[in-house]
Amino acid sequence: MRLNKYTNLSSDERLKTFLSTLSVTNRTPEYYVNWNKVERETRQFELELNTLNYLIGKENIHEEAFSLFSKQPELLKAIPSLIASRDKVLDILTIDENDNMIFDQLNFSKIDSDRIMEYVDFTEQSGLLNFLQNKANRSLVDYVYGVEAGLDSNARKNRSGTTMEGILERHVARLTNELGLEWKAQATAPFIKDHWNITVPVDKSERRFDVAIYSEKKHKLWLIETNYYGGGGSKLKAVAGEFIELSHFITSSIDDVEFVWITDGQGWKTAHLPLSEAFGHIVNVFNLQMLKENFLLDLLTK
Repeated sequence: MRLNKYTNLSSDERLKTFLSTLSVTNRTPEYYVNWNKVERETRQFELELNTLNYLIGKENIHEEAFSLFSKQPELLKAIPSLIASRDKVLDILTIDENDNMIFDQLNFSKIDSDRIMEYVDFTEQSGLLNFLQNKANRSLVDYVYGVEAGLDSNARKNRSGTTMEGILERHVARLTNELGLEWKAQATAPFIKDHWNITVPVDKSERRFDVAIYSEKKHKLWLIETNYYGGGGSKLKAVAGEFIELSHFITSSIDDVEFVWITDGQGWKTAHLPLSEAFGHIVNVFNLQMLKENFLLDLLTK
């Protein structure tokens, strides 16, 4: 199917076509681990981690740790990475043998040299000293690489949107290069006014559009938003409503501005009613299959 045929369908028929061509995933190989971030987080404490290798296999490790940290307190800044914590200030609950609860806080960003023993006791109670004494047998830098890769996997749930933006930007870069058009990622209304002299009404003053494409020849602007929903939920109803409202704002411009919503994911099959309403207001709702079939190319050249 080409764009012309799709846009000439009724809103219900377009919705049916859209739902029948949703992708099962948008997970490119880069989705799984952000290795640049893993390396950056690991290198941050590379010197400290190499120094802490000294503790591996030590028999009297509590005393050795206290001695080492007393001489070099800044080494303690690497401890959160070793216990897979992004937090640098840790709130801690300790329960003693009499079931008394003690709440405390240790700051691993700004080391308190008067509390070295408390830091060491924490590393012991967390099991880290036991690991260093009995389990660790190689470089702690390599170990933290693995820890960081695991921590990075927790960010995957927020990565689908970023992945969609990357897919869209690559697609747009190729098309605009072929067609001699200008484009900008994360474009704001002030940027668009300053560079292309087009007024974009916005619902939020800080609104950034995922992609803006400009034709100098036509003095026309296309604004594109993109997202991906692999799972359902009540959020999808709010999302559909937000983009209906955004489309109304944009198309009220005194200039020639067209709105495009590129979204995908099996989650939309659980939000048929709000999506149906969106299709009644927004003509250019595309998914990845439609990008593959050159809907965006057709739109930019019609």
